[in-house]
Amino acid sequence: RELYSLVLAAQEAAVAVVAPGGTAEAVHDTALRILVDGLVDLGLLIGEVDGIIERGDYRHLYMHRTGHWLGLDVHDVGAYRLGEQPALLESGMVLTVEPGLYVSDRLSVPEGQPEIDDRWKGIGIRIEDDVAVAENGHEVLTAGALKSVAAMERS
Repeated sequence: RELYSLVLAAQEAAVAVVAPGGTAEAVHDTALRILVDGLVDLGLLIGEVDGIIERGDYRHLYMHRTGHWLGLDVHDVGAYRLGEQPALLESGMVLTVEPGLYVSDRLSVPEGQPEIDDRWKGIGIRIEDDVAVAENGHEVLTAGALKSVAAMERS
């Protein structure tokens, strides 16, 4: 429950920053910061959030980006950066917002980080929404999908 609640908080915060003029990078950074902060609170990571992110000490638990463009193909093509600058979100674009955590004993724990307690091993969580950038914000196209903690506990 603790890890699911953490991923859900990261996912909801990341969705909230989707808007014209924003970036997919900002969506990712929002989710990442919440995940790392929560993993520190749970004792799965140790250190200051900025340092953990800068060193990539979280990558054994969160090894992917937060989402991708969505269009004609499941993983639509398109650059996330234009030269040195991140591509700006525009009305009509659609992207996934899908942070996740995967606790495995197959990936090595970075030096200076704690070994994973057995109670966490084997847990994998990813929560996804498809989000359209709208003129004044965003529309969650998958808003009808159940994802609350209560809904998951009833399942």
